[in-house]
Amino acid sequence: MSDTLRRARARMWLRERAAAYLFDPSYGVTTVDYGTPVREQSGRDPRPTLRFHVPQKHDVFTLQSSGIRPVPEQIGEFETDVLEGSYRLETSGSPAGRFDPLRGGISISRLHDHLLGTLGGLVRDRTTGAPMILSNWHVLVVAWGTLPGRRICQPAGLDGGRARDVVATLAGNAMAQGLDAAVATLTDTRALVNSQLYLGPVTGVARPQIGMRLTKSGRRTGVTDGIITGVDGLTKLQYGNQTRLIRGVMRIEPTTSGARVSDRGDSGAWWLDDTTHAVVGLHFAGKTRPDVGLAMDMQLVLDALEVDIVTEQPTRMPALRPALPMEVLT
Repeated sequence: MSDTLRRARARMWLRERAAAYLFDPSYGVTTVDYGTPVREQSGRDPRPTLRFHVPQKHDVFTLQSSGIRPVPEQIGEFETDVLEGSYRLETSGSPAGRFDPLRGGISISRLHDHLLGTLGGLVRDRTTGAPMILSNWHVLVVAWGTLPGRRICQPAGLDGGRARDVVATLAGNAMAQGLDAAVATLTDTRALVNSQLYLGPVTGVARPQIGMRLTKSGRRTGVTDGIITGVDGLTKLQYGNQTRLIRGVMRIEPTTSGARVSDRGDSGAWWLDDTTHAVVGLHFAGKTRPDVGLAMDMQLVLDALEVDIVTEQPTRMPALRPALPMEVLT
C-alpha cells in the first residue's frame, strides 16, 4: 500500500470512528491522529499509524484496577500507538506593545476581555475582498452567543488595550465546522501587513506532512520551531460550558529536546513551513513538560471561513529574528 493510500485510509477511519473513542470516558482518550509511532516495543511496524493520546500512560495492571479500557493494539491494517498528551487552549497574558502597522505574532483580544491571544495574520474575504484578521475562536469570539460586530483591540486587554486601540470587528467563525477559528474585519485605524513578527512575510499555503519542519511567531513565546509528528487528528476540548470536537489537528513537537514550542498566549499564531514560509497550521492548544503544540490544517480553516491568505510583500517591516525574548523587545 502506498503512503498516500495509507494516509487516506487513516483519514477516513479518523473521520468516521475517532469520535467514538474521544467521547467514551472508559478509554480516557483526549486526541486521536495519524502520525509517527513512539512505541517502546521494538520490532513493530515503524510506519505512521493511528495514535491515541491519553493524559497518562499506565501499565496493564493499573488499567485493569482503574477500570480504564485499553486501546486496541490493532485496528484494521494499522497497529495502534498510545502516547501522553492532555492539551489546553493557550490564551493568557503578560505585557506587550502596540504595533502600527499590525502584523502576525502580536497581542490581541476582544475589547474589555481579561485574556489575550495572538493575531495570526492577514486574510481577504473571497466575496467582498475585505481585509481581515484571522485568529482563533477562543481569542476573537470567546463566548457562546457572541454576535458579529464585537470590537477587537490591539494590544489585548491584559496588555493595556482600551477603546482607543480597537482595530477590527468580529465578522464570523468556523466553530460550527469543527474548527477553532474566526475572522474580524479591519477598521481604518491601522493597516495590517503581510509580515510575521521577526519572521517576515508569508508566501502562501501548504498542507501538513509528517516530518515537516515549522516555525511560528507567537505572543507569549516569540519565535519557536517544531516538527509535525501527527496529522489529520481530532481532539476534544472544553470551551466554556460546552465540549467541542476539533478536526484537522496536527501535533507539533520541538525539533530540539527540551526546547519550547508554545505556551499560554500563543493561541492564534500561524505555523509556517520553515523553508518556504508557506502557512501550514493555525495554532490553538498545547501542553508543557514536555512541550507539544496543536494546530489546525490552515487550508481547512481558510475554506471554512471563505477567505484567502494575502501574500503581497509589505512595504516595510524587515524580518529580524530576536536575540532576546519577545516581552523584552516589545
